[in-house]
Amino acid sequence: MSRAVDRKPAVTEVAENIRLERAILNLLETQCEIYPAHLAGALRERDAALPVHGLGGVLEKLFREQRVARLWHRYMLPDDVGAVRRKWLAAIDDRTGEPDASTGDAVARGRRLLESWNGWSLDAR
Repeated sequence: MSRAVDRKPAVTEVAENIRLERAILNLLETQCEIYPAHLAGALRERDAALPVHGLGGVLEKLFREQRVARLWHRYMLPDDVGAVRRKWLAAIDDRTGEPDASTGDAVARGRRLLESWNGWSLDAR
């Protein structure tokens, strides 16, 4: 005698995650980079019924699959990596000018991190 297993909750969760993936990717087509906390709000604005409780797990899955890139706590589409890199390098240049001795090493390291960042790893050389 075997018992029937109710697969509906698992199927529903998979469907919700796929729906969330699509919503994230669609939103990132309109915004170059976004923090997860802002992402949840922006997704809710577009679709109040969208289940965002699994947002962190879905973002990690998209990141592992290299369907989204990440710079610290910001997410973006892989095609936007170059634009985001240029933006943050320019921000460093605008804010620091000529770094003094106390910040020079940190600024140089930050520049190296950004210059070597490929969307998935930060490796200062």
